[in-house]
Amino acid sequence: MSRPTRIAAFALSTLTAIALGCSGSPSATDEEADLPVGDLSADDLKADGNWGAATTCKPIPDLPRLVSPKIVVSLHGLTLRLYDETTGFNKVFPIGPGVINQTATDSTYGESKSYYPIIATGKQDFVITPAGITPCKIWWTDPETGAKSPVFAGLPFISWYGSYGMHGPVDNYRAANGGNLRRGFVSHGCLRLEAADVLELYARIKGVAKVPVHVQREPERDVAGNRADVASRWIGAECHTDTDCSFTGGFCKQNQYSERGFCSARCTAYCSDRAGYPTTFCVADPDAPTKGMCVAKVSDVNRDCRPYDHLIPLSRTRLNQSGVSATVCMPGSPGWVGDHCFTDAECKSGNRCAGATAGAPGLCTQACTRYCPDLPGWADTTCVNEADLGGPTCVRQCTPGSNASECPAGTRCESRPWVADSSKPRTVCVP
Repeated sequence: MSRPTRIAAFALSTLTAIALGCSGSPSATDEEADLPVGDLSADDLKADGNWGAATTCKPIPDLPRLVSPKIVVSLHGLTLRLYDETTGFNKVFPIGPGVINQTATDSTYGESKSYYPIIATGKQDFVITPAGITPCKIWWTDPETGAKSPVFAGLPFISWYGSYGMHGPVDNYRAANGGNLRRGFVSHGCLRLEAADVLELYARIKGVAKVPVHVQREPERDVAGNRADVASRWIGAECHTDTDCSFTGGFCKQNQYSERGFCSARCTAYCSDRAGYPTTFCVADPDAPTKGMCVAKVSDVNRDCRPYDHLIPLSRTRLNQSGVSATVCMPGSPGWVGDHCFTDAECKSGNRCAGATAGAPGLCTQACTRYCPDLPGWADTTCVNEADLGGPTCVRQCTPGSNASECPAGTRCESRPWVADSSKPRTVCVP
């Protein structure tokens, strides 16, 4: 379903946004019924009255307030970047956005549930105001059972679209520090942050009349194509050199599909794990089969390997233990329009691989005369006449203002006439 159709079908009432959102509507109080908060562990679900530090408001750090703060949220990149062009401040925080919705009848089917405000409004830019901020949010009421739990742990709740907010990590909310973040698709639509990070965010923007928030699906990139990410990178993170992977044994593994690198580590059978990140698994390096490399196992937290560039779910056996296998994120083509590929077989049904050579990938595409199909979770497509791809063909649309973050490496975001009406140009990813 195309974006305009989805907007028309699901933006009939602003009440729907509230019904799908998580707790913390700016007008709500702790005594009012809350909405779903998202994934919770079995221990966190226990409303046993032993709340630990959860009912204590956490102290706000004494930090300089920014002059003109702005925020960029990347759902698939799992990042929130706070910056201020006036002061030069620039910091990236890890986040836990909404789960990837698997209900085919929902507006957010195939998307993170945090993508709903974009579907509902048809825009990607929102705003935080002082009226939408609760400095100390504690209680959440389960809408199904009526049970109250202090999952917000006395941390700030910062609304960016009605009941869609930025708040604490929820996991282990009884802890003195406010809990621990799982960096992945975990919430019902809000953006979870580390407790210290949401406290810093609040301290930096407190009292600012309006804080612009840009929300996008794709990982954020700068003008040079570098991905915005936290300084301490882990298995699967994008990298340029081995020094980017600054953990024990870390190295930057080159990926012929993405034409970029991703962090891994050498292994003989087992890999180390990091709290808050997907479990890792030791597999044979496809470019050096006698050597092992650590990759992320696939779970709901990193569904379909979406946080990673041209890594796809594949079944692999553990190095030196052929009887043990797992579905892990390995180099490959997701296969949709605009994804890199080397053969037609790597593209989804109906697509072909155009422009590939022995040493460089091409792009998955399909012939068209007017319209092209869209797929939830991927950038919109359109039909243009591109000689390098064989004539009228489907390509991925891109956003110059977001540094063409929709485009894979080695492509350009340029204007092309729409095949059906040359007076309506499109900005698209082309070789």
